[in-house]
Amino acid sequence: MAELVLSFLMVLMTCSTISFSYPSGAPLSACETMKPGHDGVYPQPKPAPYIMKINSSSYLYGRPIKVQILGPAYRGILLQARTHAGTMLYGTWLDPPSNTKILACPDNPLGSITHSNTNLKDKHTTYIWMPPNASCPYNLFFIATVAEAFDVYWLGVRSALITKDPAATCSDNINTGLTSFSSGTSAPAWRPALYSILCLQLALFLA
Repeated sequence: MAELVLSFLMVLMTCSTISFSYPSGAPLSACETMKPGHDGVYPQPKPAPYIMKINSSSYLYGRPIKVQILGPAYRGILLQARTHAGTMLYGTWLDPPSNTKILACPDNPLGSITHSNTNLKDKHTTYIWMPPNASCPYNLFFIATVAEAFDVYWLGVRSALITKDPAATCSDNINTGLTSFSSGTSAPAWRPALYSILCLQLALFLA
């Protein structure tokens, strides 16, 4: 009987991890909130042990900017370029480094980059961002959610401000900041629900 109960609990624990964690990248629901959607897990209240390093204090279309996250190795990431005015995403991410991918958010399909697995990323992981060629606000910054582990993550890790280069000819009008389109490879929205159903059936079978 004890072995049956133990098996039942192990199934439930496994199902919880499958249903509510996103080891292959942030969900589309995180595009605006930047919250990873880990059920019952909240961002760390203490200051993040991460610093965002960028190689330029100004931006100009055609001149990519390198972004690195300095600090302890991490497993999860969601990285975007924004302004203080809202949740609009600017520019596009190029050639995601190993263990990462583009997250095709609805308003800018190339405006977010996230992890593709839970392999460790570190200060040597370099993200390449191409500035927008339209809708160029005066100031931008990079912002990230960084997850050291499933239940340990920080919201709002920010870079220093970057300013539109005086040579930039793009308008200040606020639209999308898109330079191109990608269909993305995000997992279907029904997949977590299917996992939950399968897990429930397995739990009932063991019972």
